[in-house]
Parts: sequence; structure tokens; C-alpha cells
Amino acid sequence: MTAPRVKPLFLVLLAACLGLAAGLGREWEGRLAVSPQGRDLLRAQAAGGADYTSRETRNERGTSQRVYREGASLKARYGFINFNRDRLGVTFGMTAREYKTYLAGYGYRDSDMARLKIWRDATRQETWERTLRAAGKRAAEQALAEVDMDYETRLRGMLRARGLALRAGNLVEADMPVVVKRNIALLKPLALAFQRTAAERRYTEEELVGAVLSMVQTAIRYKIPPALEGDLHTCGLLPPARALLSGWGDCDTKTGVLASILGNWNAMRMVGVAVPGHYLMAIRRLPGKGDLFVRYEGLEYVLVEPAGPAWLEPGMVGQATTALLAGNEGYKLEPFF
Repeated sequence: MTAPRVKPLFLVLLAACLGLAAGLGREWEGRLAVSPQGRDLLRAQAAGGADYTSRETRNERGTSQRVYREGASLKARYGFINFNRDRLGVTFGMTAREYKTYLAGYGYRDSDMARLKIWRDATRQETWERTLRAAGKRAAEQALAEVDMDYETRLRGMLRARGLALRAGNLVEADMPVVVKRNIALLKPLALAFQRTAAERRYTEEELVGAVLSMVQTAIRYKIPPALEGDLHTCGLLPPARALLSGWGDCDTKTGVLASILGNWNAMRMVGVAVPGHYLMAIRRLPGKGDLFVRYEGLEYVLVEPAGPAWLEPGMVGQATTALLAGNEGYKLEPFF
């Protein structure tokens, strides 16, 4: 289901906060882009199509990453500085076999679509001939309509199983709530590592969230995934485990990583926030002084900007994100749970 559209009522909420937000973060520009194949919707574009990490040696200040093999496992080690100015480190890993199975669950190929269409066309023909003989033209037309409905149900089901959704205009895009929910259990070891660190350092819940956010913002490099990899349509999204074991991702990819880690805490409630050409999220919190926030079902959700490489605490977003949120096109919210 398409997320509800929110009118730019947000202008009222932003008015008191614009002064604080000005000058913070990296600017975001761009527009929704449809792939050359005309099917896939890219929601996450950076300013002018810039690739912030084309220099492979780039490290933000105080960050490090090491992606490596260890026996039968693939691992990634991230070092970063949180908002408390503490130097932290976490490691994530999967076996190569688990990773291969995991990757097969995302994206689609033209051959997948072709098989569904072959089924539809063959079923339509057989249904028409059989129903026409048995009950006449009107019944046959009704039977064809039911086949078409079945085809759409199968198509949506296939895409959903691959972390995708069919939107208006037959555009396919990443289904962020599905991606997040599917990856929570997988990223539980990483969440537990953060929790152990928080316990050792006596962090508050806010500081725990800040530690995860600062890792995603700064230690995972910013880079835009292609919409098409060989014959695989990705819709421009790396699933969270792939982002972690690759060391990079864009705004919706990083949002998926952050939300999948935070989703391991039962009390955490989050919504995705889609604006033209950009994707971020918000967490259920009472906003503090100067925090930027949105309202969903009558409750305040504090904005969080996972994309980086800007180092922005919850409640702060980049200048251009602020402009997009307050723009004429408004923004859309989609709950992750």
C-alpha cells in the first residue's frame, strides 16, 4: 500500500528550528529518476548524481572499515566516533553460503517477469476457451478478469518476496518496511554488540541510538547503487547485510541498515520519510528544543538523517533535506512496523 501523503503542514513545525538546522549537514538535491528500462523507480539520488566515495581510500575523520574473509565467513569491521566523542568499533559477519542465499532474496530479473507473463497468457487462453464453451461470452470475459487479478496478485507477491513493491504507473521500487522487518533478526548480533558497549559505558537509550546512527552515517561510505546489475533489477537499494559487507550505500540503503539494527529493541517505533530524491527516517520520541520532527497518527517522530557523511544527531538534518521537507511536494511517511 502506498504511504499516505502529508501536506507541507510541516512548515509550521519547522519554523522554530530552521535557524538551528541552517548550515548543518551535506546538501541533498536531485529528483526521482526512472531507469532506462522504464520499470524501476530510484528514490535515493544524491546531489547532481555525485558519488561521495569514488575515492576508495576515503575515510571520514575518526572512521575506519575493513571488509574481509575469515575462513568460510565474510566479515566487516567498522570503527567510528559517536556523539559522545567515544571511539567505538563493531563487527558483522555471515558465512559465504548464508550470504549467497541472502542475496538471492532481493531484486528481480526479466526472466522472472517473463515466466509470470507466460503463465498469464496460457491461463487466459485456456480459461477463455473453456468458459466460452460452457457459459458464454459474458462469463468468459469475467473469467479473464479474474485471471488478470490473479496475475497481479502473483506479481505483487513475487516482488514483495524480493523486497520490492509495485506502485502506481507500474513502477517498481524498494519496499522499505518489508526490507527492514526481514533484516531485524539477521542484524540482531550487531544490535547486541551495540547493547554490550552501551552497558559497559553506561549509555542512556538516546546515546545507544546515537552510537548506531553515527556508525551508519560516517563509517559506511556513501555511494549510489545501480538500478541494474547485470540482469538483476535492484531498484537502487542494497539490502542491509550487503551494505554492511560491502562498506557502502546511499540514503535509503543506510536507512534500511539503521532501522534494521534499531528494530531489535521492542520499544523502538520508526517511520520512513520519503521526499523527492531522498529518503530518511524518524523515531518515536518527544522532540527536544530545536529538534526537527514529523507527526504520524498524532504522535511526534524525531527526524534522523542516516545518509551521512555529515555527523548529525537525531533531530538534525541537512539544509537541502529541510527544504525538501518544507517544499510544495510535501513528503510521505511509511511505518516500519
